[in-house]
Amino acid sequence: MINALYEPFQEHITVEGEEYPILTDFRDWLRFADLMRDSDVSKRDKVYLLSDWFETRPKKINGKNVNALFDFYYARELEPDADDDEAADDVDDTVIKPPVLDWRIDSRFILGDFRHYYDMNLLSIDYLHWWEFRCLFAALPDDSQCQKRMAYRSIDLGSIKNDQERNRIARIQRSIAIPYENEDDMIAAAFGGLI
Repeated sequence: MINALYEPFQEHITVEGEEYPILTDFRDWLRFADLMRDSDVSKRDKVYLLSDWFETRPKKINGKNVNALFDFYYARELEPDADDDEAADDVDDTVIKPPVLDWRIDSRFILGDFRHYYDMNLLSIDYLHWWEFRCLFAALPDDSQCQKRMAYRSIDLGSIKNDQERNRIARIQRSIAIPYENEDDMIAAAFGGLI
């Protein structure tokens, strides 16, 4: 884990001790997410297209550099180490939850929230490191449009006893639902069996 306040954000991925400079602007990684979720692009084409995220194309794309790209996408270096065995035991791998955020579907709210809370125009900014974007996004206040949408999407309707309130939240959830297939892991959805 790095401290985002004083340690530099990565500009490369490291695979088997070798550093590979990569693209780091937030727009590149939003395109990455769109590519991985695009069912019109074959898995083989996705593997080939991943070389676009490297400053210099590697000789081949393999599972290790794909995993390193996904680690960069998920900004794993910003998260505390997840080596807690007890937490791992509590996870039920069979439960698949619908997504609470989609960068494309929620893009207009992201634009609005960044403009409102940070006075930052994401359309005209020259450069913003993906991890800084992720930090700013995570820090949006609870009353931001993005946080509200994510909160509504994550509510378990079965936990609401009041019928009127449950129906109200169900209507909201339907109106902001994110279409998804029964895939909980972007890497598996994009590459299952190819790497």
